[in-house]
Amino acid sequence: MNYKLNRYVPDFYFDNIFKIPYDLFLSQGFKGIFFDLDNTLMCYSDKNLSNFTKKFLQKINEKFKIVIVSNASKKKLQKICNNDFLYVYLNIFCKKPSLFGFKHALKLINLPFNQVLMVGDQLITDIWGAHKMKIKSILVKPINREKEFLFTKFKRFWFERVILKKIKKQKNEIYENKLKNFANYLKF
Repeated sequence: MNYKLNRYVPDFYFDNIFKIPYDLFLSQGFKGIFFDLDNTLMCYSDKNLSNFTKKFLQKINEKFKIVIVSNASKKKLQKICNNDFLYVYLNIFCKKPSLFGFKHALKLINLPFNQVLMVGDQLITDIWGAHKMKIKSILVKPINREKEFLFTKFKRFWFERVILKKIKKQKNEIYENKLKNFANYLKF
């Protein structure tokens, strides 16, 4: 498979953040986790993290340094993180998959890239962004596709769908192992 497609292939895939084997990753030397916000930790249209998700993240935060790396507005990030979690606000000029947010997040937690995981629901912003920084990536299903931001729906249909089809055609084994459940969920 060519390099251009490899950058969109996650290192790991799990259905959601609750299925990730955090203790296994901890035992492998990972000490930090970057989480995408919208459709990874909460539905795009939600105003707050659910109590269950917030408590879950607080528990994970006892073992890992957590940073929310999101293209969401600064106001939304401040409200949701509310001094409970570190976050990186990405202004209009440095949205994911740019390196800026990932570099800033690494500085916040003072860890090298090889001790950090990125968890997200998008191939382009989350997975490719992580790979640009040589950060291991975990792809999860989006929480709610129907309530996604319009631009995200556009990216999924015009870009992710094409990427998934190319990977399936060129490297079916990787597709079957890491992307099939994700593609089926997206109905591509």
